[in-house]
Amino acid sequence: MALSHPGLDLFILVIDPENAREEKVVGQISKLQDVFGEQITKHLVVMLPDLERLQALAHLKEKFNVLLVVRTDDLPTQCRKWCQRGHPFVYQYKDYSQVVVVRRRAAIEKRRANHSCGSGDPDETGPATLQRYFATAAPISPSVLSVPDNVFNIVLLGLTGTGKSSSANTILYTGRSKQDINPFRSEASSIPVTNNCDVRVMNKLFGVSVRLVDTPDFFCEDLRNPEAHLEECRRYCKPGWGVVLLVVQLGRFTDGERGILPKLEEKLGWRIRVETILLLTHRDDLKGDLLSHVQTHPDLKGLAEMCGLGFHAFNNKLQNNKQVIELVKKIPNYKERFPKIAKKEDNRCHLS
Repeated sequence: MALSHPGLDLFILVIDPENAREEKVVGQISKLQDVFGEQITKHLVVMLPDLERLQALAHLKEKFNVLLVVRTDDLPTQCRKWCQRGHPFVYQYKDYSQVVVVRRRAAIEKRRANHSCGSGDPDETGPATLQRYFATAAPISPSVLSVPDNVFNIVLLGLTGTGKSSSANTILYTGRSKQDINPFRSEASSIPVTNNCDVRVMNKLFGVSVRLVDTPDFFCEDLRNPEAHLEECRRYCKPGWGVVLLVVQLGRFTDGERGILPKLEEKLGWRIRVETILLLTHRDDLKGDLLSHVQTHPDLKGLAEMCGLGFHAFNNKLQNNKQVIELVKKIPNYKERFPKIAKKEDNRCHLS
């Protein structure tokens, strides 16, 4: 939807024979209205499997103000006619930041411009060219298009309320003024605040280009279209591309966090533990030594032992470089990846 900013012309609801009973068709239309708003029916074509169903459900046309059709061989021509019904459908992008929408719009306009230079108007071409034309409009993450793949990825995973977004902002603020950045949305809440993969790119984190990825709670039952969000997360969560921060709040180890790492590995499709740091939040609430705290809590100790890169703690009320530097130093080969930090350490050694 965000890729189609400021709107799209047509929704096609394709009904298969097994779901062509009236109550199921009505249920699907009603679900679309719940998600996108009542006005979606002005832009909706319901494609039924055969003429028999079309006749049986003809009364739904007036009830929902939709077009009822069956598939024909001239579907592209029909689509262009249906798109002329009214103004583009504008979706309220409540789950997208303005930055994401504008970036995706620029990406699709660039792809369309490249297509038009030599391909001609798709209305004047054959089926093969039409297929290529529609393929160019496939949704692609804006960060994948606009940021080269030689950046270092930092992906934050965890349950709702653990402090993923706040921790991402602690990294984002490193060496920068709050006025100069677009922070991740972060607030105290028992319901999910982050509903999709949210990406920020830092051109210089200790001299290195870094892509920060804040993620939704993949175990939340209210998460819409979780597989799409997982697929985007997999693009950044790849072996050798960066580091995973598994975020857990100190003093609030829940039943959902027991076994969370293997469950995440199952969803993402590889053993992320080898490149995972357990990041504990609310360091300011801890009385005493962090290592002792972890060792005296069996569940937390077990999770820390599963994480191949150890554990670290953030006080997200403080915006300073030191705690971020200590986090970076847990990354394998950080001296090669972050030479500025290594150089400062060498200078201190020479001075001492």
